[in-house]
Amino acid sequence: MSKNQPYRIGLVAGAGEIPIYFADKAMKNGVRLVSIGFTDDIQSHLAPFSEKTYSIGVGKTSKIFKTLKDEGIEDVLILGKVDKSIIFRMQMFDLRTLKFFKNLKNREDKTVMLGVIEEMRKEGFRVMDQREFLREIFPGPGVLSKREPTKDEMADIQFGLPIAKKMADMEIGQTVVVYNKTVIAVEAIEGTDRAIERGCALAKGKAVVVKVSRTDQDYRFDSPGIGPKTIEGLVAGGAGVLALEADRVMVANQTKVEQMADRAGLSVICV
Repeated sequence: MSKNQPYRIGLVAGAGEIPIYFADKAMKNGVRLVSIGFTDDIQSHLAPFSEKTYSIGVGKTSKIFKTLKDEGIEDVLILGKVDKSIIFRMQMFDLRTLKFFKNLKNREDKTVMLGVIEEMRKEGFRVMDQREFLREIFPGPGVLSKREPTKDEMADIQFGLPIAKKMADMEIGQTVVVYNKTVIAVEAIEGTDRAIERGCALAKGKAVVVKVSRTDQDYRFDSPGIGPKTIEGLVAGGAGVLALEADRVMVANQTKVEQMADRAGLSVICV
């Protein structure tokens, strides 16, 4: 690439606040984005920050690859959430995607995403580490909110952390809900928000929610993260604490997250 040409990146985006945060930051830093959103809604949110945007379903691998190639894209960033239940809706897949899933040894998140990255490598794309551009939204150790966890809440955090790590490493989920040193809910295919809703309802408020990364987290895909929407769910459920693994979980729009937590008396801590 000529030094006189601006850097162009292909953004392949699922739902959530992280892709929009990145797109806004990229535009402000002079990076030109060609964005592919998996739905029309995602595309519309990325359009103000992108040179070009496309709406292509997650199961249309051939069309996604062709679009990126036609745009001359080599470097690709994958961000955002995908409804994991899509693996049960094969009618949404093109022939290449169907063949891809047929050849997988299992359909765990890590297996699927490493397979996707290998397919992209074969097509000449480089999938980038999300931390190359988003290092600032991985907060280090410390309390983000005004309220610190109580002694009992810290005990629940310490109880929940190793369990959450084990669940993440087993490819089950990256979030657990704990109350009184009891696991109330474990995130699985339903995702973080619904696991929080279920766990808070069972705990009848004041639950401690712990979110972590895998021990060998590959930051080219599926980096764990939270944002204002997560805080909304915690507040609605009456949770007491959100504990995040320091330096390894993304926090989108951290200022807003802190403000929302403080208004609700929610403690948010990175450990």
